[in-house]
Amino acid sequence: MAQASSIPTSQEYASGDIQVDQYVQAWYSWVNVNGTHTIFIALHSSQLPSPVFAFVGQAYNTTTGSRIFVGNALLAMEVYNDTNHNGYLDANYTSGTTELRYTLVMNASQTFTPYPVNKTVTNGTPHYRWGITYSSIQALLIKAVPPDYGYGGGTLFSDATIDYVSVFYDYSVVGNTTFLKTSYQVGNITPADPGAMLQGLSLSLLHATLTVASNPLSVEAGSMPYDSQTNQPASQFNTAQVKVDDALAYEFRFNDSYTLLASPSPSYPAVYLASPIDSIPANAFQGQYFAPLVRVQYFVQGQLPDIAGLPSTSNLDYNTTKFLYRVSYPIWSGKALRHDPTYVAHVSTTFSPATPRTSQPPTGILSIAVVTGLLALVVAINGLRRARKTVQPTDGRQDIDEVSP
Repeated sequence: MAQASSIPTSQEYASGDIQVDQYVQAWYSWVNVNGTHTIFIALHSSQLPSPVFAFVGQAYNTTTGSRIFVGNALLAMEVYNDTNHNGYLDANYTSGTTELRYTLVMNASQTFTPYPVNKTVTNGTPHYRWGITYSSIQALLIKAVPPDYGYGGGTLFSDATIDYVSVFYDYSVVGNTTFLKTSYQVGNITPADPGAMLQGLSLSLLHATLTVASNPLSVEAGSMPYDSQTNQPASQFNTAQVKVDDALAYEFRFNDSYTLLASPSPSYPAVYLASPIDSIPANAFQGQYFAPLVRVQYFVQGQLPDIAGLPSTSNLDYNTTKFLYRVSYPIWSGKALRHDPTYVAHVSTTFSPATPRTSQPPTGILSIAVVTGLLALVVAINGLRRARKTVQPTDGRQDIDEVSP
């Protein structure tokens, strides 16, 4: 694997390792093509159980010439009981109601396998593919009890094991449109406490869209304006759009299904829900397990001049996001699953982007945890340096060439 002292932002594409400290490395993939800049970073350790961390973001000029950076942060993995059978997690913490049973926190993995970025050409279109697999993950089930409802610091109900988490990307540019096809797998989840039954429960991935633009932006979910900050009622959608200068800049194409990786392997429609800010507790993500989530805001802000040509004073606080959304898997019961959503950017072919500076992630990256486009895997790394590596890799890894274009 290539070693580097900084991310070579002047290259078309590259992957490698940056040594963060004595124990932890940052593995990156970088793509710089047709005026778009895409960066992926994952933390790992060759000496200790790895922190479970992944970050991906994309910067480009919109069709109106505005500069934009778009990312998606995975705020929480929520286990819920779909009592009204509408397919998604019902939660309103202003009124104190929720179907949440547990928050699932990933702590550290025993193995880490990277798949460096490679370029192939299919029907004349270049594709850039890369990915990672974390295996044998120690996780925590935090019970949903008031007032924090299992988010910030809550009550530890049970340790758990996740067989693996894999995430792969297929990035391509066609004309003035980019496609970021994301394919991820979450392995079987097994609680250590037999009383922590997952049978019959559902899984929800709570995301915040972190978007910065040089001009005013707005969000539409299901063709209707949506702003999570106004506490609009939750709304199901299959497509959503980010607009800058009232022109389409980014799309979420989510009319798809997920597959339970069992025998047989049934597929079910994934459910997407635009969610108001009061669907998370007011004190969420402030406890020990979610301290990295706060620090990632400052890291990404500091990197914006290098990767996006936008000021480091930009606001990336998830509390101010215009678009909070949930990806829900109503039929789950703790079983392994695979899901392949697609994110689409609309890029100017007329305006030249800002030139990024070659930069090195600061030491503070050690404490960062985020996922965008889909899996930004928010975790805590408590006790990381005290843990010892004892488990061999699982079979959850997937060869990067197997990701469909």
